[in-house]
Amino acid sequence: MKWKDIAALVNIKLSTCHDIYARSKVDNTPTNKHRTGRPPIFDEAEKEKLCLFITQDKRTRQLGWEDLLTELGYACSVRTLRNVKWCQDRLHWTYEDWIQTLWTDESTFSTTGFGHRPWVLCRPEEEFHPDCIDETWESGRESVMIWGGFCGEMKSELQVIPPGVKVDSVYYVTHILDPVLIPFWHQTCEHYGWTQVVEDGAPSHQRFAKHCRAINQVEILPWPPQSLDLNLIEALWGDMETELGETFGQIKDIEVIIRAVKAILDSIEISRLDGLIRSMPECLEAVIAAVYSYSQKGANSREYRTDTVPTIGGHGNPQPLPYS
Repeated sequence: MKWKDIAALVNIKLSTCHDIYARSKVDNTPTNKHRTGRPPIFDEAEKEKLCLFITQDKRTRQLGWEDLLTELGYACSVRTLRNVKWCQDRLHWTYEDWIQTLWTDESTFSTTGFGHRPWVLCRPEEEFHPDCIDETWESGRESVMIWGGFCGEMKSELQVIPPGVKVDSVYYVTHILDPVLIPFWHQTCEHYGWTQVVEDGAPSHQRFAKHCRAINQVEILPWPPQSLDLNLIEALWGDMETELGETFGQIKDIEVIIRAVKAILDSIEISRLDGLIRSMPECLEAVIAAVYSYSQKGANSREYRTDTVPTIGGHGNPQPLPYS
């Protein structure tokens, strides 16, 4: 039988028939070889070491991946390198530069306690392990997301996002960016001069929002992803959560929470805002120092190639990473 007839009989391409026959001649099987893919970074011993460390107690189970890298002394990620570059590029910024920065973000408050929902690392069979359970009573839980911002000594109005609402690009523009953020940005520009805006950079905020920013000439400060420790508004959210917990305890009415958050924001003194702004150079240096610290720790405990590590470029001559 000819190859053309075989292809017509089995209803597959002629070239595929040839490939199947060639594979069966070489490997004694018509199927493709299993693709091994990228070699694993961790061997079995390293995996076991990681599992043993994570499952020590409740604290280690709730560590984020960046914190795990730090405590175990592994080399830093590409995202960390980008964060360091961002910090190094702004080490020369003055107080006047930072006071012309408008910090914005959202935070969630709930009736079952404050702060963000804790995540834990566990094996599949450890779902109900005591270290993996949050001791919070969740019956009747309600939550609300609130957006806010500040620049220098000025605080924006808080924008409440109703429960169940998806904050996509259209919602962000029509309920936050256009009616609240841009008017507040105009006020900060009049008071401090041209101001740059820090947003969280969520993909859901991008598409429709780009056009709105462009027509209003809003200048965005490029922001490294997942760098909450560098966004000063996060410190204010932490202040509010602490005050709510200490003063009110667990509040069962979501409307009471909203009023309380607004009252606490109004009570935050200018000196607190000024102190946060003045702390930025120290924050940048701390991020760079942290990478240096755990990178040196990793270099002392494991062997790494340093000839392929990218350099971090600051102002003037490019500076190599501390461990390269």
